[in-house]
Amino acid sequence: MNLTTLGWDGAWAEALAVHEDRALTPARVLAVHRGRYAVRAGQGDALVPAAGALEAAARDPAELPAVGDWVALRRGEAIRHVLPRRTLLSRADDDAREEALAANVDLCLVTTSLDLDLNLRRLERFVALARAGGVEVLLVCTKGDLSRDPAGQAEEVSAAVGAETIVLSALDGWGVNALRARLVPQRTAALVGMSGVGKSTLVNLLLGEQRQRTLAVRERDARGRHATTHRELFVLDDGALLIDTPGLRLPRMASAAGVEDAFADVVAAAERCRFGDCRHDGEPGCGVAAAIAAGELDPKRLDAMRKLEREGRSAAERRERERQFARHHRKEIRARTRHR
Repeated sequence: MNLTTLGWDGAWAEALAVHEDRALTPARVLAVHRGRYAVRAGQGDALVPAAGALEAAARDPAELPAVGDWVALRRGEAIRHVLPRRTLLSRADDDAREEALAANVDLCLVTTSLDLDLNLRRLERFVALARAGGVEVLLVCTKGDLSRDPAGQAEEVSAAVGAETIVLSALDGWGVNALRARLVPQRTAALVGMSGVGKSTLVNLLLGEQRQRTLAVRERDARGRHATTHRELFVLDDGALLIDTPGLRLPRMASAAGVEDAFADVVAAAERCRFGDCRHDGEPGCGVAAAIAAGELDPKRLDAMRKLEREGRSAAERRERERQFARHHRKEIRARTRHR
């Protein structure tokens, strides 16, 4: 099996060679199933565990193999190493630990529907999550058939969120080819968004067959229901790679990195501030306040950026405190052991 169809290249080969172990073979993670990993290697597909040493060394769930990772197998039996990631989509879990959603993604397809549950603040969060991981973003507005002016509404969303947008209707079929044109052979795109926005329907359309289960939204509030239960990487007929993910309502930021990239309009206004340390909170000569007063900047954008930055910093600081505590605890144990 030719691994170049999955994106393998010379740089990945060099990353594998660093381990100086000829018994290691490369594979890409296609799905994760209860601690076991569906991988595709040169010998074919397999379901393998992670080596105990790899699991023991992981400080956060994000350091374990994720869908899209390139990994090194020892004789095809277990994952010994995760090769250095080029990009990572991740979020903070309930304990502020970083959890990987998908690795080595080239294009994040932030998916929303043009129905009653369109939420700009939620879209900003997804865009920030993607850019924090170093991933290019494309907003995909589905269910365009439910909008009186789908193109106009998509343009409004693009301007409000600060990201390129395309609009389509899976029901009527229009706009899907525009999405296909953005998917490139040997490059990986990942669909992220809420439940019920049509991610699984899009996967089925792009695959040309019913591979992903779909569910109707609830009629009373147009809210979606979870159809996809795990993350999975698919190879499309033209060689493009696509990761489908379960619906996420409000993924927490794992760090503040990348947040400013998602709010380029706020950053541009801040560059006109009189003082370099301006907090945009009533200081004289504040460029952000001036942009808001002139109607050039929505004040909700500033509020949203601050909220995501606080959330990301809080999660990162909590992880660092826990790591410091763990290091101190290990030192105490070693000291007690030496004095026995």
